[in-house]
Amino acid sequence: MMATIKAEFRKLITVRTTYGLILLGLAINGLFSFLASYKGAATSLMDPHFIAGNVSTGMSMSAFAAGIIAVLLLANEYRHNTIMYTLTASNSRSKVLAAKILVTLLFAVVFTAFMTAASFLITKIGLHFNHHALMAQTIPYAELWWRILFFGCGYALIGLLFVTLMRNQIISIIGLFVIPATVEGVLSLLLKHNSIYLPFSALGETLSPPSNGEITAARAALVFLIYMVVGWIVAWTLFVKRDAN
Repeated sequence: MMATIKAEFRKLITVRTTYGLILLGLAINGLFSFLASYKGAATSLMDPHFIAGNVSTGMSMSAFAAGIIAVLLLANEYRHNTIMYTLTASNSRSKVLAAKILVTLLFAVVFTAFMTAASFLITKIGLHFNHHALMAQTIPYAELWWRILFFGCGYALIGLLFVTLMRNQIISIIGLFVIPATVEGVLSLLLKHNSIYLPFSALGETLSPPSNGEITAARAALVFLIYMVVGWIVAWTLFVKRDAN
């Protein structure tokens, strides 16, 4: 099993696209964090949760990079037809998929921690450059960290889930953008306040405190986990049973 995990880790860190997407996510996160603090309105600077909100929003804007990297971890093997070598090198397809999930989660934790720290630092820099004076900040570190890490890991797992189900790089990446913005957007018109129980909406609710008080971050996380459990049962079964091609 350790050999399989090491092999998957090498696949992740030896692809130049991984580093390109990390830099892209950092650029988007950093640009938002800097502008939101540098151009911050006087009313927003009086918010005791300004920094926590800035960091959370910055993470939500860069999480797509982790999702795409997770897609590529498996999609590149289908694209270049090397998936058969990966499956042949292991005595169990389940071990291969478990290794990919574990590596994805470990990467997502490091990626999320790095983006969060960068957003916090850049926010401070933006405030300093424009000589803004913030009111005393209330930052619930334990709660903020679990919500941000859950969101980052959740988004990465969705990316890996999509490509495991569809085995197509382009469709999986498009799904990461189209489903939350379009499909869930349309469904929200039909479901109204119940739209918070849709998968991407529930994941988003874990990152930001609910404005309507209808669902807590912990409950939203549970809803999302239910989707993940069902989705991965289907994906795991298909990965083990289907032909490698």
